[in-house]
Amino acid sequence: MKQLFILSLGLAISHSSFAQKSIVQKADLKNVTVFTQAAELNHTATVTLPSGSSEVVFTHVANSIDENSIQVGSGSGVTILSVRPARNYTNVDVKTAAYTEVENSYKQALTTLKKLENEKATEESLLKLLEKNQKIAGENSSTTVAELAKMAEYYKPKYLEIKNNISTLEDKIVQQQDIVNKAQVQFDEVKGQTSGSGGQLAVQIMNNQAGNQPFQISYLTRQAQWHASYELRAENASAPLQLLYKANISQQTGVDWQAVNLRLSTANPSQGGIAPTLNPWHLYYQQDYNQPARIMLRGTTAKTSSSVQMEEVAASPGALNDYVQQSENQLNTTFDIDIPYSIASNGNQHSVNLQSYTHPATYQYYVAPRLNQEVFLRAELTDYEKLNLVPGQANVLFENMLVGKTYLNPNVASDTLKLSLGRDKMIAVKREKINDLSSSKTFGNSRTQTFVYEITVKNNKKSAIELTLEEQYPLSTDKSMDITLDEAKGAIINKETGIVTWKLNIPAGGTQQIRFGYSVKHPKDKTVNLF
Repeated sequence: MKQLFILSLGLAISHSSFAQKSIVQKADLKNVTVFTQAAELNHTATVTLPSGSSEVVFTHVANSIDENSIQVGSGSGVTILSVRPARNYTNVDVKTAAYTEVENSYKQALTTLKKLENEKATEESLLKLLEKNQKIAGENSSTTVAELAKMAEYYKPKYLEIKNNISTLEDKIVQQQDIVNKAQVQFDEVKGQTSGSGGQLAVQIMNNQAGNQPFQISYLTRQAQWHASYELRAENASAPLQLLYKANISQQTGVDWQAVNLRLSTANPSQGGIAPTLNPWHLYYQQDYNQPARIMLRGTTAKTSSSVQMEEVAASPGALNDYVQQSENQLNTTFDIDIPYSIASNGNQHSVNLQSYTHPATYQYYVAPRLNQEVFLRAELTDYEKLNLVPGQANVLFENMLVGKTYLNPNVASDTLKLSLGRDKMIAVKREKINDLSSSKTFGNSRTQTFVYEITVKNNKKSAIELTLEEQYPLSTDKSMDITLDEAKGAIINKETGIVTWKLNIPAGGTQQIRFGYSVKHPKDKTVNLF
C-alpha cells in the first residue's frame, strides 16, 4: 500500500487539467478517536478508477477539517497528486442518516394528516349537499306527506353516517396532529444536518491500471469533544467506594457516526508541544515613601494529613470492563471500546460507560462550624493514581440515596484524594458564643477581647460516627497584637495556620460538647476586625 501524508495542499496542479467528470464516492466511517477537544476520523472506500488521471470526490466526511492533518492512502498503482477539503463541491445529496430518517418520518406524518383533513372536507361537502337537497325538497309545495316520510327515511341514516364519519375523522386528526408535533420537535433538533452539512474531499490521482482501488482516509476535526463524569456510590461509611467512570461525547462534524469503533484519549492535539524556558528572575525592592523599602514575597503553607495505607485498586467484575481496554503512557490515557456506538451530528451529549472500579476508602465526617454548621461526609483515597482519572463532575449516592454532586480533581499534588460526598442531616452541630465568659476589657493603653464558644454535636444516626471538627483562631500580623489560645482541650493545634482540630467518636444517639476560646490584646486606639 502506498500512502501520502498531505501536509501542504498548495500543489501547482491546475484543476482544468482534469477535464473529465469527477467520480463521486461515499466514504464509509469505520472508527473514531475522540480527544478532549478534537477527533480523528478514519474512513474507507473502494473506487472503480480508469487508467490515467482522474478526480475522486469523497462525500460524507466532516465539514470542518484540519487541512494539515489529512492523510490519504491507496493501492501501489495509485499516486495521490493533491487533496483539498470542500463543501458543496458537487451537488450530491449528503444528508446525514439521522436527518434523512427524521425528515422522512416528519413528511409521512404530514402526509397522513393531510389525507385525514381531505377526508373530513369531503364528508363535510357531502353533508352540505345533503342538507341542501333536503331544503329544496322541503320547500316544494307539491310534496306529499308520504313522500316527505320516504325522504326522511332515506336522509336520516345518510346524515347520521356522515356526521359520525366527521366525528371519527376529527378524533384521528387530533391524534395525528400530536404525532406531527412530536415529529416536528425531532426534525428541529437535526435542522443543522441539512443537505450540504457534511463535507467533501476532492482528491486528484494518477492510476496505472483501470479497476477497483481501496482508499483509506483520515483527518482531524475540531467539531468533537469529550469530558469525564463520574458516579460515586457507597453503601455505608465502612464499605469500599464504587466509582463509575463515564465519558460524555458530543460532535457536530456534519456526518453521523453510525456503529463506529470508538477510542477515547485524554490527549489534546491543539496544545502546543514546546516546553517552556526559564529566564532570569530579578527581584526588586518596592519603594515605599512612608516606610523602609521591603521585599514583597508571599507564600502559603499547604496543609497535609496522613492516611492509612490502602490495598491495591481492583476493577469490579462485569460486562462493562470486559468491553473497554484501557492503556496508559507517559503523556495520556486511551480507552478502546469494543462495542460499536452511534452518535448523531447534533451536538447532544452521549454518555458512554468506560470503567467501573471498587476502591478502598476511608470515610470521615467533617465540620467547620465557624463557616458552616452542617456536617459533610468525605471519602479519602490513596493510590488513586492507578485509576488514571481526569477532572470531572460526579454524582454522589450514599446509602442508596442521591445526596448531591461533587467535583473530582485527581490533579491535586497530594498522596490522598479527598472527595466530598455531601451533607449528612442526621448529625446536628450548634456553635454558640458564651456571653458570660466572653468579654472586652481595657487596661491602660491596651484592650483585651476574649471569645469563648461552646460547640454541641448530636449524632442522630443509628451507628457511631467519627467526626473531624475544625475551629480557627486568628494569627497576629503586628508585634503590638498579642493573640493567645485559651481553651482547646483535647485538640490538635497548628500554630502556623491557627487551625484547631478535634477527632471525635460519638456513639449512636450520643451528644458531645467542646469549648473553644481565644483572646486578642491590642492597643486600645486600634480597631481589630475579628469577623
